[in-house]
Amino acid sequence: MLMIQVKITKNDQNKRLDNFIRKYLNQAPLSYIYKLFRKKDIKVNKKPAKPDYITKLDDEITIYVKEESLHEIKEIKNTNKKEFDIIYEDENILIVNKPINLLVHEGNDDNEDTLINQVINYLIETKQYNPNVENGFVPALAHRIDRNTSGLVVIGKTNLALQELFEAFSNHENVKKQYLCLVVGIIKEDGIVEAPLKKDENKKLVFVDKNGLYAKTIYHVLQTYDDCSLLEIQLVTGRTHQIRVHMNYIHHPLLGDKKYGNEMADKLAKKYKLKNYFLHAKQITFTNFSKTLAYLNNKTFVAPLYEWQKQLLDRLNKEE
Repeated sequence: MLMIQVKITKNDQNKRLDNFIRKYLNQAPLSYIYKLFRKKDIKVNKKPAKPDYITKLDDEITIYVKEESLHEIKEIKNTNKKEFDIIYEDENILIVNKPINLLVHEGNDDNEDTLINQVINYLIETKQYNPNVENGFVPALAHRIDRNTSGLVVIGKTNLALQELFEAFSNHENVKKQYLCLVVGIIKEDGIVEAPLKKDENKKLVFVDKNGLYAKTIYHVLQTYDDCSLLEIQLVTGRTHQIRVHMNYIHHPLLGDKKYGNEMADKLAKKYKLKNYFLHAKQITFTNFSKTLAYLNNKTFVAPLYEWQKQLLDRLNKEE
């Protein structure tokens, strides 16, 4: 048997022990972890521990596992890629500009690279995160954007910062988000869309439904062209695919949106040589944080457009 000894750091304290072990042995099945508890192969300060034990600073955790199975139950994926641009960074958070065609989290293909893998490896390389010291804590994204949506993503680098970010994004409080998007047709006036959204898990689609979750989108017209409009979007709520579904609901889907678009969205995508839709998480403003991140209050962070987006807007402006 191999004896693994882990010391609880400030980022690992005040957690259920089973949750800590699940993150530390990040490839292990849940059944395997609870088998370790039943066999008393998990100890705290040399005494057998229960799954609901709450960790304390400087606790010594001992785990007994078969040496040959270690590589199957604990893994850090390595990648040399760094496709994101850093917009802001301090000891608590990292804000990046994500390109299109990059998943934020793992999907169906475990071998596909993701933003979070790239971020974790960046933090390891810059010696800001050491998985062998932090043990159960892993830096994580505070929210998500779709694969083909570009722009700002916020990452928590410490446990306290991540908890505060999770609360703000899940409650749609203390964070204001703005997006840019290109939609089909001419929109002459600013407007608000309030339409409840429901997700079909089987079809992986979101649609407007009176029994869905409340959703509100505010849009401001920045520019109109011959056959499309450039909008600035403010998300009041943050539902899955909210902007794409709400724009389709008012008959102005995003150009090139194959999932929620229409025939004209496809036609204009071909005209302007768009392989994906144009949706960019442009700006985030922090407000009314009261704990670890209070120093960020009233700060605004902006992600510049990528070159292909600038070129497309330049073309549209010249053709106007």
